Amino acid sequence: MLSKIALAMVILTVSGCSQSNSSVGEVTDMTKKNNVKVSPAVVTPVKNDEETRAKLAQKGLFEGKLIVEHDTGSAMNVTLQYTNTQSYGVPLMFNSGMTADLWLFDSAGKKVWAWSNEMMFTQALRETVMPAGKTQNVKFRIAEGIAMKIGKGFYLQAIFSGRATESQTPAMTPVIYKF
Repeated sequence: MLSKIALAMVILTVSGCSQSNSSVGEVTDMTKKNNVKVSPAVVTPVKNDEETRAKLAQKGLFEGKLIVEHDTGSAMNVTLQYTNTQSYGVPLMFNSGMTADLWLFDSAGKKVWAWSNEMMFTQALRETVMPAGKTQNVKFRIAEGIAMKIGKGFYLQAIFSGRATESQTPAMTPVIYKF
């Protein structure tokens, strides 16, 4: 029994990682920058009918878009901008310090790079509520060496890490940017 407790303590000690400073994804509250008034988060249930569930399952609770800034032959800055378009706050659960990930696929659909492969994240549960109408950004950076390899037919896919805790509908479906 003692060895199981010791093993559990070692696992807990080893799993506490911190995020690298070299290419940090940051979350920005866009409502503050745009002077948008946001009411306090209030959770109201979604209508529980087949039509509403089918519509939400196709697109998720949040709308997202990728904004790509790059010059030929240099590093790229990519922003995942996501908005809660619901009329209520959406409770979210994250399993780590990662809010979203960014993957790069080649023209054959093979994943050639992932932002998270270069990062380390705190292994801790996070709970938050995304208020109705709120927009946030997650920023990524693609190094010059990777960005130079991007050609015709390549695409980026952003994957939101949060899970809506009071809904079977995904918080956000993957967002794609085609080159």
